Amino acid sequence: MDLTEEIAKMNFYKTFEPYIDPSVTMEQRMRGDIRLREGAPEEAKQALAKWIAMKMKSRLF
Repeated sequence: MDLTEEIAKMNFYKTFEPYIDPSVTMEQRMRGDIRLREGAPEEAKQALAKWIAMKMKSRLF
């Protein structure tokens, strides 16, 4: 993953991070097992989906 993709992934994380369910542990976050709170805006949901896709892509390649 190049620097541009890494920065984009960080920006996606910053978008949905305030809406992460408080019951999610740090260990779950590190694995990428993240749930959003009820009432999270659509922007946060889309950012989480893109972040997960980028994380999976980095694991494959």
